[in-house]
Amino acid sequence: MTTTLEGSGYAPTAYRSNRRAPDPKEPGQQSALFRKNWTMGPPLPKGKLSKLIPPGFLETWHPQRVREYEEIEERKGIAELEERHTYHGRLDEECLRYATLPKVSWILLWMQHGGRLTALWLFPFFVFAWSVLWFMEPERDSFPQFFSDGILPTLLFFFLPLLLCWGIGRFLEIKYPKVVYQQPKGPLWELDRRTGMVTLFKDPEKEGQSGEIRGEAPFHEWDGYLLSLPDHQGNIWYRLVLVHKTQEWALPMNQLLAATTNREDVLAYWDLVRQYMDVTKPLPDIPLFEAYRHLDPTTRSHDEKKGRDPLYWRDMSEQDYEAFKRRNRTALADYSW
Repeated sequence: MTTTLEGSGYAPTAYRSNRRAPDPKEPGQQSALFRKNWTMGPPLPKGKLSKLIPPGFLETWHPQRVREYEEIEERKGIAELEERHTYHGRLDEECLRYATLPKVSWILLWMQHGGRLTALWLFPFFVFAWSVLWFMEPERDSFPQFFSDGILPTLLFFFLPLLLCWGIGRFLEIKYPKVVYQQPKGPLWELDRRTGMVTLFKDPEKEGQSGEIRGEAPFHEWDGYLLSLPDHQGNIWYRLVLVHKTQEWALPMNQLLAATTNREDVLAYWDLVRQYMDVTKPLPDIPLFEAYRHLDPTTRSHDEKKGRDPLYWRDMSEQDYEAFKRRNRTALADYSW
């Protein structure tokens, strides 16, 4: 869908928290089963923002990563900013667009890391078991015979394939990274700040569906829900889900912030998403968006008035950043949600 932007740089449909949003025109079409699965409890509030940051964002996108991206952009030149508009995945001043790697990439990554982790985790247990067996029967044959009959088959038929998966996968990742990290076939979802639209795409792995829209509606027609699910140990895991008010459209947002046992992390995530989509407010002040703040009209005006250092995060020392993360975590726990 082509959207015309206003002189402000935002479309008429852009989300503005100071404007009363109209109700959806369509009647409710959600089944009882859909609402039971996706809307347990009331929707999350859309009131005052906490201005707190989910710790996962601070761990994933940190000053060192900002500096690494800057070095990449310097090597590539100005084309880096131009080419980003062709990417299937984007996290910038215009949109949050998520695209996953194709299946063949995930197979190669699971082959490498699955082989590595399985081999490293299980080998000590097998060594312990072999030792117990050897000392429990001191009258058995010689150790070479024990090794040949009991240890060697396990090494050849169990651990050797794991090591080969690990080695081949690592070799491909280092020597032929484009084979492993192939271009995504298409996006899965998008939150567009400039237009205010939330878009769900069809499965890009299916023939002819890449980039096709499955559902689309303005952000004000979506509610946030704190979805909780217990695991086998009784721990409660939380994640953020956007659910349309009338259509059977649900968007789990755990790709950017994984499910967590800390409820306040997800609530801060919801506030971050609301601030990102609200064009009356600047972009959330986190390392992820620092390189793009001057490209967003509201954020640029805000930063100029405040005299914000455009390299605030980029030049922050590791010690100061760790102190900031501790203060943020304490504020999250103390905040009255």
